[in-house]
Amino acid sequence: MQVQPHSPPQLLADYAARPDRYDELCQRIGSVVVLRPHWRDFFHGLAAMPATETAARREALRRQIHENGITYNVYADPRGFERPWELDLLPYILPAAEWAQIEAAVLQRATLFNRILADLYGEQNLLQQGLIPPALIYGHSGFLRPLVGARPPRDLFLHLYAVDLARSPDGRWWVVADRTQAPSGAGYALENRGVVARALPELYRAAGVQPLVPFFETFRDGLAALAPEDGGEEKGPGRAGDGDAPLIVVLTPGPYNETYFEHAFLAREMGFPLVEGQDLTVRDEKVFLRTLEGLRRVHVILRRVDDIWCDPLELRDDSALGVAGLVAAVRAGQVAVANALGSGILETGALLGYLPRLAEHLLGQKLRMPSVATWWCGEKAACDYTLKHLRELVVKPAYPTVGAGPLFCRDLPAAELDGLAARIAARPFEFVAQEMVNISQAPVLAAEDEPAAGLVARNIGLRVFAAVGPDGFRVMPGGLVRVAPETDMRVVSMQHGGGSKDAWVLSGPAETVRPSRRPAVPGQIALRERSLAAPGLASRVAESFFWLGRYSERADGAARLGRETLGRVGGLAVLDHVGPAAGEAAAQADSPTVAALAELCRRCGVLPRAGERAEDAEGGEGGASAQALACALFDDTRSGSVVANLRMVLRLAAQLRDRLSPDSWRIYNRLAGFATPVTEAPGLGEAMHRLDESLLSLVTLSGFVIESMPRDAGWRFLSIGRRIERLQFLASALAVLLAVPQRGALEALLAVTDGEIRYRSRHARGLAPRPVAELVMFDGDNPRALRYQLDSLVDHLARLPDGAALGEPLAVLMRELDAVADCDCLAGLAADGRATHAAAACATVFGLLQRIWAAGNTLSDVLSQRYFTHLDARSHATASR
Repeated sequence: MQVQPHSPPQLLADYAARPDRYDELCQRIGSVVVLRPHWRDFFHGLAAMPATETAARREALRRQIHENGITYNVYADPRGFERPWELDLLPYILPAAEWAQIEAAVLQRATLFNRILADLYGEQNLLQQGLIPPALIYGHSGFLRPLVGARPPRDLFLHLYAVDLARSPDGRWWVVADRTQAPSGAGYALENRGVVARALPELYRAAGVQPLVPFFETFRDGLAALAPEDGGEEKGPGRAGDGDAPLIVVLTPGPYNETYFEHAFLAREMGFPLVEGQDLTVRDEKVFLRTLEGLRRVHVILRRVDDIWCDPLELRDDSALGVAGLVAAVRAGQVAVANALGSGILETGALLGYLPRLAEHLLGQKLRMPSVATWWCGEKAACDYTLKHLRELVVKPAYPTVGAGPLFCRDLPAAELDGLAARIAARPFEFVAQEMVNISQAPVLAAEDEPAAGLVARNIGLRVFAAVGPDGFRVMPGGLVRVAPETDMRVVSMQHGGGSKDAWVLSGPAETVRPSRRPAVPGQIALRERSLAAPGLASRVAESFFWLGRYSERADGAARLGRETLGRVGGLAVLDHVGPAAGEAAAQADSPTVAALAELCRRCGVLPRAGERAEDAEGGEGGASAQALACALFDDTRSGSVVANLRMVLRLAAQLRDRLSPDSWRIYNRLAGFATPVTEAPGLGEAMHRLDESLLSLVTLSGFVIESMPRDAGWRFLSIGRRIERLQFLASALAVLLAVPQRGALEALLAVTDGEIRYRSRHARGLAPRPVAELVMFDGDNPRALRYQLDSLVDHLARLPDGAALGEPLAVLMRELDAVADCDCLAGLAADGRATHAAAACATVFGLLQRIWAAGNTLSDVLSQRYFTHLDARSHATASR
């Protein structure tokens, strides 16, 4: 292919600008193919980069996607919710003049659809006048009859609208589909911008790209404007008032939804709480958020749950995703839902053929951008045409059908085509036929495993978004570009393995880029001047923070214990002895410590208890072999293993995605590399290295929590969870290792409690039970001491709503611990093996340790009943029967 002017052959050697498709990069002039004007500056900037630099930029982009945890969940993908987002380094570029035409068409379309929804759920004049066939609406499950007559605030049914566009070979844009229910992709577009702008900063700055942030600011303002200025809150007993600020929440189906990353991302960036259906409740036709302080009035819900699942009382009774009574609250005008319930009716392709007449009737305008020629087979003439020209068309379901995609009839064998024709003839109203259009192609960087080098062509589709603001709709400049994963693949879909691009809309010659209210890295949303409600912490979120703290600390304890035990079982603790005989003698002398550590591993769930799985406990009486222990530490089926605890940490972190900063999420992502089970027994060195790296990430995460998390209720519950877990681990370690009259047991106790350096700085003359116990049990300034945990828990509990009384049992235990510190209960312990009655001499100490351990369980249950499930003792007892 000959490309002018000055196109480097290494980039375009394998690029095919086909005559049967519109090529976004090149255009044919006679026999010569030239770059389109708006691509030239970017292309030559890219071509000036050495191939190694381009590869490094692409690797940096992939690394940032991984670190940011950008995912798109595909249900059939074995990676589940860990499937990374696919993003090409090259942007998609549109000139300002062409974008202005698209923008005007999308604004008109959003306005038209809002008017259609207002009529369908209002007077229904369009149905009475035959402008829309009544059978098309009443036969659609997306038409929600319980919402007929409900009027949303400001008569706005559509708050976020998306339209899928494709370009035909002649360069004209056509509408392929409309998304009016809970359109996805806007958050991914914003994240794409941030990632690509960081990977190509000089090219991004030079291009003069229109920013995306003002679009989201407008959307945020528009949602806030839906709520009454006074918040509409009347305070009542047991309910937390909102003051004058409205509360806006994002309703998500949960972390297993394919676009959950976007839900959490938008919630965090726009400053809205991310909630699930169980977090909300309806009282007196008002919606409330369950928080630690009580019920808090919700004024606006930005939903990412499909219509039919939003209310199990009036819509779909088997839904576990919605809020019982939500429809009644909407009808009463007590809550605004964006988009309005029932808006999914407009997503049917059957409506496309009627839009030109509707635009003239409702707006007095011609439709600015046509839809792909569409026939709803529910009309006889359309059905006859479809059956006659079936081989030339694409057939889609008229109504939502799970798993049903488009059928390209030219690809069907004769028998399948005949079967399709028979189905259409039998139930014509269920089918829509569309003209087949060869969509445009754009350049992408060839994958490393492709034989091509440089750029290759892939089919693309453009999804454009319009959001309502206080003054009307605003269109995002650009949108989400979806890229087919293979050459000539007709379906461009993320669920079919597609990728994406950042869309760059260039600024016009006289156009100035509107600055963001918060100039920052591309992809961040500024805070609004008008304050929104600062919601209390939802009970489910508080519980997730609590267990995130517990499992983080549990993983830390398992890793420290596993490292010390594995080192002693593997003989690493006696390597400093001279000669094999001395080493063997030292190892034999260390066997009581190994047995005690193995017992502690069993108490913590790292190793099986007696009689659970005998094969895992091989290696000597009460001990464990190095191989069995290494396998157990990384066995995801064993609840106390390092891997199992890390997997729970990552699962809980995913549920709290909107509450975690990008920096903290990068640390959690680093932990993901150590949360994979082993397929075969690791060697001693590999196992120790993996434990060291896991601990390093956990310590980094702990430091980030201390230094960077705001001291809000989430941080408090996370801290309480950590303290309870550390309290129980310390109680168990002290009870097991202090009872062993051996120096090695004291060394092990200091190792698993990270106290070696602190101990040596205080006691240079060697180990003794009393000073070790003072450091690990009684030192109120040591963050890994038992007393420190009790004191911290009492303080944290006192700061919870009505939580002071919960700390009283712990305060009693703390006073008992102080009394033990002042007496001589530890006099019977020795580190030289000569004390034979250590356990009897310290019965008071070990009894107290057991009660402290049990107090951790009791406190966990009480916190759950009071703050998470909101069951008092009486209701809990009743529910248990």
